Amino acid sequence: MMKVIREIFLILISVSPAVGALLLYNQLPETMATHFSVNNEVNGTMSRGMLIVMLILLGLIPVILRVLRFVDPKRANYEQFSKAFEASRAGIAILLTVIGWMIIAYNLGYHVDMTKVILFVVGLFFAIMGNYMTQVKHNYMFGVRTPWTLANEEIWRKTHRLAGPLMMIGGIIAVISSFLSGSAAVIVFLIVILTASIIPVIYSYLLYTRSKVK
Repeated sequence: MMKVIREIFLILISVSPAVGALLLYNQLPETMATHFSVNNEVNGTMSRGMLIVMLILLGLIPVILRVLRFVDPKRANYEQFSKAFEASRAGIAILLTVIGWMIIAYNLGYHVDMTKVILFVVGLFFAIMGNYMTQVKHNYMFGVRTPWTLANEEIWRKTHRLAGPLMMIGGIIAVISSFLSGSAAVIVFLIVILTASIIPVIYSYLLYTRSKVK
C-alpha cells in the first residue's frame, strides 16, 4: 500500500508544473521564455500551449522509467539496487519539477535566475546519486553504460565504485559553483560535471583493455 501511495505522490509532484500552467493559463504570456543564457537572458521561447505539452511529457518520465525497468533484459538485478533506482526516479522528478515551476514563475514576472537554479538542482542531483551509484548492479538502463561495462560485470562493479565518489564530489562542487557570478559559474559547473562523467568512461575502457591483455 505504501508503495502505491509513494508512486501516486511522485506522479503528482511530476505533473504539478503542467497542472499549475493549466490553472494559470490566462495569466501566462502567449510566448513563454524557456531557454536562458549564462547571464539569465532569454534566448529561447515557445508557445504556452507547447510548454504545457512539454511539461506533461516531462512529468511522465518517472512512469516511463518504471516501465523501462520491466523491459530491461537484466530486470532481475533491479531488486538488488531498488533504493538507488527509486532515488533516481524521485531525483529526476524533483529536478524537472523545480525547473518547470521556476520557468512558470519567471514568465509570471518573478525574478528568477534560471541559470543558478539549474546549476544548483543538477549539482544536487549528481551529489545525491553519487551516494547511490556504487549500489547499482548490471543493467541496460541505469548507471555508467559503456560497451565495456556492459560486456563485463566486474568492470561494471569497479567502474561504479569510482563513479560514485566522483559524482558526489562533482555534484557538491557544482552546487557551490551555482553561487558564483556570470560565466564563471557555468564554466566551473561544466568542468566538474564533464570530468565526473568522462573519467569513469575512460576507466572502464582501460579496465577492459587490461583484462584482454591478461
